[in-house]
Amino acid sequence: MKFILSFLILVFSSIGNAQEVDSTIYQNTHKKEQPYVDFIRGKVNITIDTSVKKVIGKVTYAFKIIAPTPRIRIDAWDMNISTALIEGNQVQTDYDQETIVITHNFEVNKEYSVTIHYEAKPKKALYFVKDYEGNDQIWTQGQGKYTSNWLPSFDDMNEKVEYDLTINFHKSYEVIANGKLTKTVSVNDSIQSWQYDMQRPMSSYLVAFAIGKYDKVVETSSNGTPLEMYYYPRDKNKFESTYKHSKQIFDFLEKEIGFLFPWQNYKQIPVKDFLYAGMENTGTTIFSDAFVVDETAFVDQNYINVNAHELAHQWFGDLVTETEATHHWLQEGFATYYALLAEKEIFGDDYFQYKLYESAEQLTELSKTKNATSLLNPKASSLTFYQRGAWAIHALRNLIGDTSFKITIHNYLEKHKFQNVITNDFMAIAEEVSGTDLKTFRQSWLENIKFPSQEALNILAKSDFIKSYLSLAQERTQPMAGKWGTLARALDFPVNDYIGQEAVYQLEGKNSPEIIALYDKAFETNNIFVRQAIANTLIKIPKELQEQYESLLKEASYATIEPALYHLWTSFPEKRKEYLDLTKEIVGFNTKNIRMLWLVLALNTKDYHTSEHQKFYQELSGYTSTKFGFGIRENAFTYLESLQTFSDQSLLDLLEGATHHNWRFRNSCRKILDNILKSEKYKKKYVALSNSLPKNQHDFLKKKIIP
Repeated sequence: MKFILSFLILVFSSIGNAQEVDSTIYQNTHKKEQPYVDFIRGKVNITIDTSVKKVIGKVTYAFKIIAPTPRIRIDAWDMNISTALIEGNQVQTDYDQETIVITHNFEVNKEYSVTIHYEAKPKKALYFVKDYEGNDQIWTQGQGKYTSNWLPSFDDMNEKVEYDLTINFHKSYEVIANGKLTKTVSVNDSIQSWQYDMQRPMSSYLVAFAIGKYDKVVETSSNGTPLEMYYYPRDKNKFESTYKHSKQIFDFLEKEIGFLFPWQNYKQIPVKDFLYAGMENTGTTIFSDAFVVDETAFVDQNYINVNAHELAHQWFGDLVTETEATHHWLQEGFATYYALLAEKEIFGDDYFQYKLYESAEQLTELSKTKNATSLLNPKASSLTFYQRGAWAIHALRNLIGDTSFKITIHNYLEKHKFQNVITNDFMAIAEEVSGTDLKTFRQSWLENIKFPSQEALNILAKSDFIKSYLSLAQERTQPMAGKWGTLARALDFPVNDYIGQEAVYQLEGKNSPEIIALYDKAFETNNIFVRQAIANTLIKIPKELQEQYESLLKEASYATIEPALYHLWTSFPEKRKEYLDLTKEIVGFNTKNIRMLWLVLALNTKDYHTSEHQKFYQELSGYTSTKFGFGIRENAFTYLESLQTFSDQSLLDLLEGATHHNWRFRNSCRKILDNILKSEKYKKKYVALSNSLPKNQHDFLKKKIIP
């Protein structure tokens, strides 16, 4: 990928224009919504009914009254609350479909238990899908405060509870949840009870479970923690490439962080149509099965970063949790930084430095927009919380040194374990350990709206690799005649991945005997990333490079083969059939990127298996089906829109996508739907199909086609 030049130009605007952040954010404001009560333990027993997408269950909370109060509150969204009992006796409750308010003659310093029997049909946080074989798959995604959609719990993340879960489901499935599986009990011929025990408190949004058809492999970390890695039985051959380096990552992070993994075990479960890349539920990461990859896909689209990021959250987010969004960087910044350190351990220092450089460029550009905020703005962008947060941590380490930094991290986690924190909690420990006044650091990295680009550049410039890379990148503005030798040297063996790519990017759009010679040299590096850069940037292929370019179709990289196939197909019409024959068995990533491109090209190639064109179209159209993951479906919808040919079933599938639980996919489908509804042909088709639609889709469509 080519990156912007602005970060390279050393004419940085002043880092001024700092936004003074209200000093109250540095005061200890660890305020619970209910400071008069401490909820200690939660025992959950639920049954999942997939036929109506319902949870039937009860939860018992043990709690202690800290200060005088006549009532307590438990969050519960749109549930049917049948009974609420205090110490087994019916108690007065008020419920407004959001919060259960329980009134009782509570005594201070006394422990109580409350049991709530309920049913819920969650609108969010618990999702019912069908896997790729048509089996049920159910998984949770709390995302801050939404667990109360399926479990009466606490939207306030400052309320930490030790949860034990009992889940009843069909015994032919795997049920995975937070904690240690202590026993399974047969309820009847078909239903089994899985009982999970937790030993430490956590915020309610981190309560999680996943149900599906899974196999697993269990490894053990160097310090004895069981590492459970789940996979679909059909993906047995992808297990190694998916979970590659997992034990190494775990052992590295535990050592680097300097604090033992705080939970009983660690589980990782892939699921279909997940909302995000992954989620760090306590001891139980749920992640998108888009990261279940084969060896070839691993090169370009592996699970390493997500794996390490969610694992780092087990300390930063789960063990120690922010009090509110103002301090979100304490979770996402640390997880991003430690994930990058884990990648450095695997891929090397050049990778580490380049990723820091890449994010610095993005943050520099963000600083120029109206969306720029300080790191302590609760409405900051993900780029700010994640990447600027990681940069702030890296800059702090650079400032106070490795020893002080590592002691700071250990002391921070030890002092605040199983608690909630604000930024000042961390900064106070860093100042105490290092003996350094961090006021200037705080202003530059946490409070200023503008990203401190010059300071970041100074840190990056300590790397010889970055200095070499920036020296080459500065040549982008120079005429080609003056940099032949520089680009040629950048491609000398052994070529650096990033410097080699940069040399290729600077050849883009140019054509001369000298350029051809440089491309020849780039091909001959046999560096997979340099050759990928050629595939992505050399769009109109000179005849002199045709043979070398054709070799990209055999590259061990799906991200290389896809653009190479398209560019060869467009550049050399006389060889289209040969290219299609050569690539007809390649599927590509989980999104079937190469297979779908192949189908579209085959449909547009004259005299190529003409009798099979209907079959090709049916295959392409069939990928819109709900039996596929949303990545495949989105690709298929995009191609069908470009071809302007939707079958009736694909139109129905598109409407289902427009009401899908995954918001990114949903928005993509809605955009395509809006475009095709400009055509009267498709409007009429949808009117004809409308009577067969589920109510939610019918109501949504009605708003679209009736002004």
